[in-house]
Amino acid sequence: PLRPTLDKTISAAYPPGSTYKPFSALASLADGLITPQTQVNCRGGYEYGRRFFRCTGVHGTVNLHEAIVRSCNTYFYQVGEGIHIDRLAKIGLDFGFGVKTGIGVNPEARGRMPTRAWYTRRYKGAFRGGFTLLASIGQGAATVTPLQLALAYGALANGGTLYQPQVVRSIETSDGTVVQEFPPRVRRMVTVNEDHLSRVKAGLTGVVVEREGTAFHETLTGTDMAGKTGTAQVSHVTPRGVDPEKVWYFNRDHAWFAGYAPARSPEIAFVVLVEHGGAGGKNAVPIGSRLVRDWEKLKEKRATARASARRPPPKKEPDDGSR
Repeated sequence: PLRPTLDKTISAAYPPGSTYKPFSALASLADGLITPQTQVNCRGGYEYGRRFFRCTGVHGTVNLHEAIVRSCNTYFYQVGEGIHIDRLAKIGLDFGFGVKTGIGVNPEARGRMPTRAWYTRRYKGAFRGGFTLLASIGQGAATVTPLQLALAYGALANGGTLYQPQVVRSIETSDGTVVQEFPPRVRRMVTVNEDHLSRVKAGLTGVVVEREGTAFHETLTGTDMAGKTGTAQVSHVTPRGVDPEKVWYFNRDHAWFAGYAPARSPEIAFVVLVEHGGAGGKNAVPIGSRLVRDWEKLKEKRATARASARRPPPKKEPDDGSR
């Protein structure tokens, strides 16, 4: 039942949870529905119709930056009440969600960015406003693959360039001679307001470096990165053929951490998904933090190797016959 032979980086799709909040924020800022100064009073959730949508805590009065840093669902529920669900789907499509990346390695899942028309078909014409509230925090019917999310966060980091994923950078001979190179290929340039993007990226940095950030307490000291945690809820069902004593695992949330490093001048984007791993801040962040630390060590090792290769060999002392 765990499907151990499935390439889940590209062949499986999951609800993105709070890792989708930066994209909801960009859409709302672009449409003028909120400003960076817009404040929402979080009392532990948001009442909409006859339903109370719960938050991760009681955050008090928060603005956009604080909502991203502390992952306040209430703030984004209010965003979801004002924005059209098709707008949330559109910005997701702009950043590559809901579309196969074309990596061409293994069978690839498309993921899903649900629109109002999709919900209307699914629920026989009964669209509910609560669907948009859930979509604004990456829940509901939206699903993404880990690779799609990594590419999208790469686009956030570099200013809006969505790249085509590639496995091979170059082909070399045994002596290091480059036979063929595969330069980066751009899929799309996402139009995004620079000020809005800088505000969102400041929030992603705050997630890691600010004491109230959801990644702060699990980040290794000295790790330079920015990102967003996510705890994606799953449908509570009893999988067939599973030991009843282990059903708790399948009913536990997925743990996400998506980001890039270094925070100010990004060079890599990464995604950690611990399937049914629980809270993203507690269980996915430590893995992402170690990943970035090990990448920094590898980069330093490569720089040292290149410096040694450029250094001229030591000169031989002339043999004057005195030895």
